Amino acid sequence: MLNIPFLSVLGEGDTIETLFQTLIGVLITGMTLVVSINQLVLSEEFGSLGRQRERMDKSMAFRKDSEREFQWTGPPEPERFLSTLINTSVDRAKAVQEAVKGSSDQRLRSRVDQLVDRIATSADEITDELEDAPFGEFTIMQAALSYNYSWKIYLVRRLYWEHQEHLSENERGAINDLVDILELFGPAEEFFKAHYLQWELVNLSRRILVTGLPALIVSIFGALYLKPDIVSGTVLGVPVLVWLINGGVTFALIPFFIFTAYVLRTASIAKESGAIGPFVLHESERAPLIDWDE
Repeated sequence: MLNIPFLSVLGEGDTIETLFQTLIGVLITGMTLVVSINQLVLSEEFGSLGRQRERMDKSMAFRKDSEREFQWTGPPEPERFLSTLINTSVDRAKAVQEAVKGSSDQRLRSRVDQLVDRIATSADEITDELEDAPFGEFTIMQAALSYNYSWKIYLVRRLYWEHQEHLSENERGAINDLVDILELFGPAEEFFKAHYLQWELVNLSRRILVTGLPALIVSIFGALYLKPDIVSGTVLGVPVLVWLINGGVTFALIPFFIFTAYVLRTASIAKESGAIGPFVLHESERAPLIDWDE
């Protein structure tokens, strides 16, 4: 066992008091910061009647676009809506496959078969993850980000331009229909991501306040009463005072651990989602769904 002079170290100056006073200052500053973040997030929900009407009109315009693609209203739940988008994209991909079945361009048929197979496989995996995944959990965002719709749009458009001379009007229409449904996935994913991050920030604020107040009380108690001349005795050869200080510091750091976990998760989502549209920022998303050299 290490022969550490606990009491002599803690008894020199105001080590314990300074430690917990520092924690008190950090906790108060951190809780104030979190409350400010919460107010900033909630402020996005406030606005004039005109602004709220504009938001409603844009939401309904997107809803009508999706209804035209689905040929029905579509589900209102986020996880089911994304599943419907994905399944519809699979149907559109199979429609492209059916359209080019009689094409004389063998390379086009082969490439379309590869694309449809990969899209269907990806869709099966993601819809299984989305099943019974309530909004607000990381599962739904993880599944949505895994669909890499931007890369699929690029592949379909490249397929179009490399074989445009051999495409009939029916084949062009089927390809355009597939692109149209993939384009809807982008704004839907960004909308759900924005609300998920908003919920996460609100949950972070609540958890920081719930854990921060007890941590603040413990820190104040430690600054006032944890002194070598007040606390005595040993446990397992270690002074009780040391156990209390370690426990108090660990408890006081719980809000920081929660904050770190939330920041890492939300930052990862923001980074992995990249930019909306046909641009693919991450190398990991550029899966070779089609063998272009075949």
